[in-house]
Amino acid sequence: MTGAYSFVCTYGDTHALCARLNAMGGWVWRIGDSHWYGDYLACTPFEGVRIRIVDFPRRGPNEGEWRYEADIKGLWTADGKRAATIDAAFRKVLHEIPAHDITEIEWFD
Repeated sequence: MTGAYSFVCTYGDTHALCARLNAMGGWVWRIGDSHWYGDYLACTPFEGVRIRIVDFPRRGPNEGEWRYEADIKGLWTADGKRAATIDAAFRKVLHEIPAHDITEIEWFD
């Protein structure tokens, strides 16, 4: 479990993906802008945890698909229980988008 993922979905811009995530209910997502990463989405699903989805403009493997990268800050705890709970909850959100080609990547903060 790396705390970072790459995934593919059909939402081609940050605003559309943000609308989809907020329409799913549960976590509240907001749009931000970073000098280093450009547009991104962020939420705070649990106290002390931040999930960020970065809009690196890359096409997915199929027409009309886009690849995003996400990282989770505040994931790790000594017992690992919190990490597993947060990781599982975020992977569930990704599947509900729906996203595919969900792959663990190197953490990039």
